[in-house]
Amino acid sequence: MFDTLIANATVFSGRNEPPTQTNVALIGDKIAAIDASLSPDQAKQTIDATGLYLAPGFIDPHASTGFGYYFPNAADHKLHQGITTEIFGNCGTSPAPIGPRLDETMERLSDEIGFPFTWHGLTEYFGTIQDNLQFNIATLVGHSTLRAGHVEEWPAPTAAEQVTMREALATAMDEGALGFSSGLIYAPGCFADTEELIELAKVTKEKGGVYASHIRNERDELLEAVEEALTIGQGAGIKVLVSHLKAAEKPNWGKIPKVLERLERYNRESGLEARVDVYPYTAVSTKLRAFIPKHYLQDGMKALPAKLREDSAVKEIEAYIQQQEYGLENMMVISNDIPLYHNKTVREIATELNISEAAAMAKIIADNTETWIVYHCISEEDMDLAVTWDKAMICTDSWSYPINAPTVIGQPHPRSYGAFTTFLERYVLDKKLLGWAEALHKITDMPATFFQLKKRGQIKEGYFADLVAFAPDEIKANATYLAPKELSEGMKHVWVNGQLTIEEGTIINNAKNGRVLTL
Repeated sequence: MFDTLIANATVFSGRNEPPTQTNVALIGDKIAAIDASLSPDQAKQTIDATGLYLAPGFIDPHASTGFGYYFPNAADHKLHQGITTEIFGNCGTSPAPIGPRLDETMERLSDEIGFPFTWHGLTEYFGTIQDNLQFNIATLVGHSTLRAGHVEEWPAPTAAEQVTMREALATAMDEGALGFSSGLIYAPGCFADTEELIELAKVTKEKGGVYASHIRNERDELLEAVEEALTIGQGAGIKVLVSHLKAAEKPNWGKIPKVLERLERYNRESGLEARVDVYPYTAVSTKLRAFIPKHYLQDGMKALPAKLREDSAVKEIEAYIQQQEYGLENMMVISNDIPLYHNKTVREIATELNISEAAAMAKIIADNTETWIVYHCISEEDMDLAVTWDKAMICTDSWSYPINAPTVIGQPHPRSYGAFTTFLERYVLDKKLLGWAEALHKITDMPATFFQLKKRGQIKEGYFADLVAFAPDEIKANATYLAPKELSEGMKHVWVNGQLTIEEGTIINNAKNGRVLTL
């Protein structure tokens, strides 16, 4: 007797092949049978999926932090997009391992966000969340987390500190991390040279993991930054993922074809593998401090406000803005801790305060070094090319954090609530640049294979029953830049490890069917 029969569905396997009209039966957490002849009297419950598409649960290969799982309903906004697994620890930041120099920062974040900081190693961290998961999770090890935890002078780690970082990474890999990530525009990762990253990537390769990078430059030196990622991949013999690929700022529009051509050549000639993840939006979201000269960050965040209040800083930032050709009229503050700045562009804030744009930028960061912004700076044509490249995965680039959390952390980018539904709506239904089989492959089997998620990402007998049944013509992303916390529509039923987590479009309260996934 099957536990569940999903009847009359149009089934997409995840393997980029035409769908079949069939029935899928579940026993426990696995797919037990795929057969059109199965009947309801063979199952304890039957769900009629007539008119619905059934696909493997979607996999978000690029989330962040992992600090939201301590709150109820942290993953509702992702489940409503069909996401049943997310991988975090991207862009150089992960929840573990926490070195001694990071304790103070973690205590502060614990107080600000409201999660209990009770761990240092990855196994300890997993133990704190494993009973509270709505969907499956996995993590990378963040390079900046390693550096901030173990390096005293960020621009020049000692040989001993380098060894300590490699040892901490090896331990975290042994405890289940899927790989290693870097965030090379953020402090302290931005101070690392290529050789440091190669040596860490070698440790990751020895343990069977991947290397994912927020590359050093997504603007005027985009091609050089991609080349560095490939150099690291080749130097360590490891699979490479270029995170949230983009060519930011109008002078750089049109560079994506050259990037994809280089990645294709690397894949043909190196014997290794390079892929990208991308979100389907023309605006980025990051911390405002990423847009000032990097040397201001080298002494840490505590020293930053005083540096930015110097007259010389404003002059240097003004020259830097001109050099980088930032469009500050398109850069909007979404952090809401200072109402004067919230939902206003840097240019609007400068006008209100009757100061220059450079002075406004310096003041905003000095008042809160953690200020987040949304910045419209990407070409739609470039984005279309990146999204539709046959080795591109789709991501949210955002964390799981509930609407009803005790502390509101800024305003999210709409990708948090709508990246996957926007992808399907825009590229399959509207633009028709992808068919359903190819689009679903990008968000199921492709990330599962790249990250080596065992028996995930396909509808196949013996595989885990992470599944989504959706109405194809009802897929809709409701999140916008001005109203980013609107849930997506169209996902009728979602199973996580064989258990219903969304039924008839509604989250099942207290459903905690997720698991920690490791190598």
